[in-house]
Amino acid sequence: MAKKSKKQSGPTQAEVLGQAVALLRSDYGYDDLQIREVEGEQCAVATRDAHPILLVHVPEHLGPITPADEEFVTQLGAVVENGPADYVWSTSTGTSGEGFIYCWLPEQECQVSELPRSADVVTCKSSSGRTIVAADPVRFKELQQEFDALHEQIYASREPVDSSNDLTAQLCKLIFLKMHLERHRDFQVAGQPPLDAVFKAEYINEHKDVAVQQIRDAFSEAKDRDEYCAKDDKGRDFRIFPKEEFIKFTKPATYVRIAEVLNRHQLTSPEDSGVEDDVLGRAFDVMLRGKFEGKGGMGVYLTPQQVRDAMVEMAFHDITRDDAGAITRRDARTGKPGFRICDPCCGSAGFLVTAMRAIRKHVNRLVGLSSKQQLELLHDIFAEGFVGADNAHNMVLLARINMALHGDPRARVFRTENSLDSDVFASELYDLILTNPPFKKGGIKKDSNGSLLEFFQSDVEDGKPAMGGDGLALGAKPDSKGVWKPVNSVDPAVLFIDRCLQLLKPGGRLLIVLPDGILCNSGDRYVREYLMGKKDEASGQFVGGKAVVKAVVSLPPVTFRLSGAGAKTSFLYLQKKQPGDEQGPVFMAVADKIGFDVKQNKEVLTGENDLVKIVEAYKSGPTDVQE
Repeated sequence: MAKKSKKQSGPTQAEVLGQAVALLRSDYGYDDLQIREVEGEQCAVATRDAHPILLVHVPEHLGPITPADEEFVTQLGAVVENGPADYVWSTSTGTSGEGFIYCWLPEQECQVSELPRSADVVTCKSSSGRTIVAADPVRFKELQQEFDALHEQIYASREPVDSSNDLTAQLCKLIFLKMHLERHRDFQVAGQPPLDAVFKAEYINEHKDVAVQQIRDAFSEAKDRDEYCAKDDKGRDFRIFPKEEFIKFTKPATYVRIAEVLNRHQLTSPEDSGVEDDVLGRAFDVMLRGKFEGKGGMGVYLTPQQVRDAMVEMAFHDITRDDAGAITRRDARTGKPGFRICDPCCGSAGFLVTAMRAIRKHVNRLVGLSSKQQLELLHDIFAEGFVGADNAHNMVLLARINMALHGDPRARVFRTENSLDSDVFASELYDLILTNPPFKKGGIKKDSNGSLLEFFQSDVEDGKPAMGGDGLALGAKPDSKGVWKPVNSVDPAVLFIDRCLQLLKPGGRLLIVLPDGILCNSGDRYVREYLMGKKDEASGQFVGGKAVVKAVVSLPPVTFRLSGAGAKTSFLYLQKKQPGDEQGPVFMAVADKIGFDVKQNKEVLTGENDLVKIVEAYKSGPTDVQE
């Protein structure tokens, strides 16, 4: 009888690291790569004059690089001796063109598509030119694993929750309560022990259901305090929680595990280095993305991080290039930062926290500010400059907790019935809007939303749009004679374009995800002409229009497949016109791959993300443009 051959196992972590080192030495000229331990992890590090120019790390699982792997290797590169390293590479195969590459060089600090050859690395060793980076990769890894395991354990315990998203929302209520306790150590419900004594694993284990009820009572009382109201631009209060809101978890074991995890961390008082809030926020955001369940139609879904990163990177590249002081400049009258960012369909605040990270990078680069001054400036920008809204109260809760863990403890995120006509937003107030609105062809109908459509006809005068800066006109469209008349139905995404332009300051920027039909279909040509104006064939110039179209990036069909949304999408980048602005060439790009695929209704990571190269091409200048 023939012997069974032994099953061949794959390469080990050390073998993959060795393959990467061999490749980098032979093909990229990194002759001085050395295996070195960084924060307990085996890495390969290349140095020049003692400064690390490249750090390579192989994750334990040896599968496609995950968002957690990306965050971890980025932070390893930040804390390596004499770092940050100029480049970091997370690879699971050690082969060229695979994995995640991040550049820590000043004025970049972003994902890049390729590793440079050693001879091409132009490093910056002077302390004045390098960012002082706050990072803690070991802590991030522990937090991410804790959040992930906690979610899994609660899910397996069969608590009375409706979905993975509902479970996350209930967990957020307990995170909120822990943050309240940190601000008010003496907090207690009348007739009960102090919450500081109750919210401990030992107490819950001993008192079981009594402790559970005491924690739920504490939440009910804390949530109604005035300090948990966010004020809109008119000074009105919006509470995080409806009056009837309660914690759904019922099992003492669930509360024991949550208390064990949360009590290991300080959530509200970041260290002077700024490490705590950024690391906590990133770990929570990774868990949130991994556990979120999307649903189809006009339901709730998250914009993939790859898309968020690309949109934010393009916007902030232009903002800092055109007026680097805009982000931190204070209003001469109020003394408060004047830069304002909005997402009127914010969901869990994905765009907002990605923009918060971009601003954190910008502030960290400022010369002449101490760490304390940087943190104070960030606090003021976050507190005054970020506004979001959503119509689902669970999403508002997720957004506020997400932003709190990124450094904005009283985030201005509001629950609105409909951001299209809500008066929580003031016209012409925002510098940047990043959003992914609901879209559905014909989704807004005259017979059921007549007053809303009338609201979007306010700028139509004498059969045509007056093109006022704060006017709305896309509740109407031109007939065959060019006379604008009320529509019977319209895609809500069309109205959101108009609404966002209304909210932007002149010169403000809008980056918005849209179904391709709005950008391509002949029936929606009037929308494009409303934005860009009509092209004069004699001069080749566009005449009229409310905005300058700067870029259109086509996204692959898989982008929102998990949500059940089958429409092909792109993101559109506009800048609201100021006097004298003219439409120039438009940057056009197509992303065929976005870093993941969807198989059997599950996201499968691929590591191939065309958006990284597209952003690099956009930032390098007007080469891939269309007149």
